[in-house]
Amino acid sequence: MSGWMFKAIALIALFLLGPIGRADAQEFPAKSITLIVPSSAGGPADVAARLIVDRMSAILGQSIVLETMPGAGGTIGMARVARATPDGYTLLIHQSGFAITPAIYSKLNFNTEKDFTTIGLVNFSASLLCGRENLPVKTYAELEAWIKGPGKPVKYAHPGPGTSGHLSMLIHIRAMGDVQVSAISYRGIAPAVNDMLGGHIDIASVSAAVATPLVKSGKLKAFATAGSRRSADLPDLPTFGEVGHKQMERPFWHALFAPAATPRSILEKLNAALRETLADPKTMQAYERSSVEAHPEAMRSIEASHAYVQSEIKLWARVVRENNVKMDTH
Repeated sequence: MSGWMFKAIALIALFLLGPIGRADAQEFPAKSITLIVPSSAGGPADVAARLIVDRMSAILGQSIVLETMPGAGGTIGMARVARATPDGYTLLIHQSGFAITPAIYSKLNFNTEKDFTTIGLVNFSASLLCGRENLPVKTYAELEAWIKGPGKPVKYAHPGPGTSGHLSMLIHIRAMGDVQVSAISYRGIAPAVNDMLGGHIDIASVSAAVATPLVKSGKLKAFATAGSRRSADLPDLPTFGEVGHKQMERPFWHALFAPAATPRSILEKLNAALRETLADPKTMQAYERSSVEAHPEAMRSIEASHAYVQSEIKLWARVVRENNVKMDTH
């Protein structure tokens, strides 16, 4: 075959295949979507996903199937999505730990900033410093005095090395000075909370969505919230700023991510479905019951969401650097 004929056939093939590729994007989604939750079932990411998937599925006309992949501070689930085909059918829901990962892990088989694209912000809430129900203290001041007291290493739980729950507890314990503690690592916060309910763990940082019902029912104690203001559900609970730890007031957020190179048209469909879901009164009611909030409308676009996540990556890199956090630090 002559060179000019080969080139002509190739051009015809590209011409014919082009509309097919565009049609695929226009017809998205044509099958169910898998949403990876990189933590244990019952944890905050799982709760955040379940608050939106039914409405998003109805809007998109296809089911969204949750798949939990806990472990290694969420990096197992992140790696699954980073390697997935960028066609919109494998997505990730993650929280503040997404921004912490590049600062904590020096050896990853993916690049957090290059291998993902942000679809949109899902919600934000505060984490609560919680303790087992039978701790012999009631207030934050009493808790701090108890932790500093002799005769025990206090057992605190975290949902895995490098997670926001790990860093929050680590930084907070360090702020107390020279205290004896024993860190217990879990594959997600849900099993840690179960052990705290059983009296095997003393304290942990738990998202408000998971902790609030347990605190209101008296199954756990709460000593402070990382929110910038008090919770409407727990109005007597002080903020960390009110108890002298302003640096601990950081929002706990969730966002949807897709593999990098996912077509813009698909990202826009997913973002539009998410925004419509967040505007739905039933979603808002579910959020209120779960002590979480939607981000302001101005922050829900692809660009604004991406900018927010990037700012969080920079913030946590500074926090990790200033506190000299290492993966082998407890």
